[in-house]
Amino acid sequence: MSQTISVGEGKDYTQQIDEKKNNGRFSPVEIPQEGGNDNSIPQQYSVDVKQSMEISNSVEDESIIKSQIRNGFIRKVYGIVTFQLIFSFFFILICHSKTIKSFIAHNQALWTLLFSSSIICFIVSSCILICKRELARKVPHNYIILSFVTLSESIVCATASLQYSFEIVVASIILTIAATLGIIIYTLRSKRDLSSCGMALTAFVAQLFFFGFINLFIRSRFLDMLYCLAATALVGMYLVYDVQLISGKFGKEYEIDDYIFAAMELYIDIIRLFMQILRILGRLQRRN
Repeated sequence: MSQTISVGEGKDYTQQIDEKKNNGRFSPVEIPQEGGNDNSIPQQYSVDVKQSMEISNSVEDESIIKSQIRNGFIRKVYGIVTFQLIFSFFFILICHSKTIKSFIAHNQALWTLLFSSSIICFIVSSCILICKRELARKVPHNYIILSFVTLSESIVCATASLQYSFEIVVASIILTIAATLGIIIYTLRSKRDLSSCGMALTAFVAQLFFFGFINLFIRSRFLDMLYCLAATALVGMYLVYDVQLISGKFGKEYEIDDYIFAAMELYIDIIRLFMQILRILGRLQRRN
């Protein structure tokens, strides 16, 4: 029940307050202070406010530091991938020169050995970076292994591109760069989360592999073109998936020390996109 304070019967307001204090009807916090400042703040409350402000500033500073570290990780990954792509595309274009083509024509056995060795080197090097994460984080071993991945993949792609004309190869490179930039910009601006769709993409790969295996026996141009388009779409989705993991936009992300592994994944996605575009343009040219 609420208690009211009445003024009267020969007692002033201060005397009634003192009597109620002595009877235990007011707690020390509830006793008004004569001449006190109404705007004064209790000491404990002031301490709590200072602590909460310090915690808030600490959390904000930690968030800024994490954001700066992630941005540095993103710049490092894209810088490495840019260097890989420049080397690979330049190597592919060089292999279309008359001198290199003449060398390959007169040394087919040697080039076949180099091509086979490159496939084995790519598989071994990429498996090391995938399975041995400690080695993939150790400098300079990780850069050396990644250089083997880049060189071997460049040789394989250059060999595969020799069956197409120089104009088709150049057009494929330009379209690959444009498509990659478009996908990256879309992914960074999009609010759709594909970083948790890894299993779905893996299932799509299995179905596409089965479709391609059947097409080996049917040998239909229509199915072959359909397979190329489906493979291109799959590579594009993998590119979106890896870009989101690199940016860490939706929580699921690559760790900061996995910049070499992230660069390898993104590089392989872009090279696969280039190969699919090259196949599509080559088939369209043959039809014409």
